[in-house]
Amino acid sequence: MKYAVISDIHGNYPALKAVLEDAKRQGISACLFAGDYCISGAWPNECVEAIRAIPDKHVVRGNEEKYLEDLIGKDQSSWTDGQMQVSYWCYRTLSRDNLDYLLRQPHAAEFACNGVKIRMAHSSVDFLGTYPFYTWNSVTVADKIRQSDDPPEAILSGFAAERENDGTFREAVSKLEKGVYVFGHSHVQWHYADKEAGVYLINPGSCGLPLDGIRDSMPYTILEIGGDGQISFEEKRVLFDKKNYIHSLRQSSQYREANIWSRVIMEELTTAREHMYYFLSFVKQHAEKIGDERRPYVLETWESAYENWKLPEAR
Repeated sequence: MKYAVISDIHGNYPALKAVLEDAKRQGISACLFAGDYCISGAWPNECVEAIRAIPDKHVVRGNEEKYLEDLIGKDQSSWTDGQMQVSYWCYRTLSRDNLDYLLRQPHAAEFACNGVKIRMAHSSVDFLGTYPFYTWNSVTVADKIRQSDDPPEAILSGFAAERENDGTFREAVSKLEKGVYVFGHSHVQWHYADKEAGVYLINPGSCGLPLDGIRDSMPYTILEIGGDGQISFEEKRVLFDKKNYIHSLRQSSQYREANIWSRVIMEELTTAREHMYYFLSFVKQHAEKIGDERRPYVLETWESAYENWKLPEAR
């Protein structure tokens, strides 16, 4: 059985389509989807409909689905802040049928294939606690890129070597039951195998918004489980025309209605590097500086923060 493991699509339907086409060429039997299907890309309905059309799949929810769920039944006339514009746009754009489909999906899933137990959740935190996620994620990749002349591939390889020798990480792994653990959320593709213990960890990275520094392609992972229960996996990268995607995003209603969020996302797509975390941190500092305690950030604070953040001395 060959699975395509896919996560963090974030409304990027062209990337999802490219990954699914590549997976088909690889002889994939089924798909494992690890959450965050909408918000940040302008094609949420197309993403959900593509997933729904796949006959053999396992799907779990991500944190972005929670943001949409929290808007149900709320007074839309109050949706005037800047911070949540992209969530409002996505909620209004996503069909109720597609939203209901996402919210019916579980937060975690567990099933067996050829005697191998596979567990799924959106974040590694569900399985390993907070340490691995906060040690190796998109922010730590971005910080390494800033501090080093090493290519992203070398940085990711260095993180893999660190995991092999990290006592805290190894202790967290040792507490897991035998089987395969699938998760996403960090937007950084990685894997880990303790064959002696029979524990395999798979993070396929972000199909729609990779933040691992590798600029020209979108990641997913192939998991294969043989009839004898033998486990193997392969990390894949699919070439993707980001320039054309960004051009299309600029023409979308999301870009008009959630302009600043869309611009930061385009910067992340272009560089394949974390920017939103740094921008949100800057907005917080900016709001404190001007004495604005309102949350979510009102439009004026949101926009003035972005104008200041764009200045070279702010980066």
